[in-house]
Amino acid sequence: MDENKIVNVKALLYDADTDEVKRIISQTEDQEILYVYAYNYNWDNGFDIPQTVLDNKKCDLSIALFIFYRADGLSYLEDKTDNANLPQWYSFIKRLYDSILTGEYQSGEIEFKVPLSKVQLFKLKKVIAEEANIFTENIEGKCLDINL
Repeated sequence: MDENKIVNVKALLYDADTDEVKRIISQTEDQEILYVYAYNYNWDNGFDIPQTVLDNKKCDLSIALFIFYRADGLSYLEDKTDNANLPQWYSFIKRLYDSILTGEYQSGEIEFKVPLSKVQLFKLKKVIAEEANIFTENIEGKCLDINL
C-alpha cells in the first residue's frame, strides 16, 4: 500500500468526524483503503462505520470476514441464539453472517487469515453447518495488516 493511501486512512481514523468518514468510506473505490481502515477501526465507536464499509460495493469477502471476526463473530458462530443483552451487536453480526453465507461478498485480491488457533478452529468446525465453512477458510492475496 502506498504512502499516500496510508496518510488518507490515518486522516479518516484520527482527524475526520463520523459523518465525513461515512461519506468518504461509502464513496471510495479502493478495497485497500476499506481493509486498512477496518483493520485499524476503534470498535468503541460502534457499528455504523463498519456497516458503511460493508455496504460499499467494493467490499470483498476478505473485508467482510475480517469485520465479522473483529466484531466477535466467533461468539455468534458458537451460539446463534438471540442475545437480548446486546441487541445492536446481534443485529449487526446476524446480518453480516447472512450476507456472507448468501454470497453477497466475492473473493478479491486481499488476504484473509482466520484469526483462530488450531484448537478453536477444530472446535468450531464441530459445531457449524457445512455451508458455514466459509468462516473457517483462509483467502490468499495481498497482506494489508498494517497498524496505523
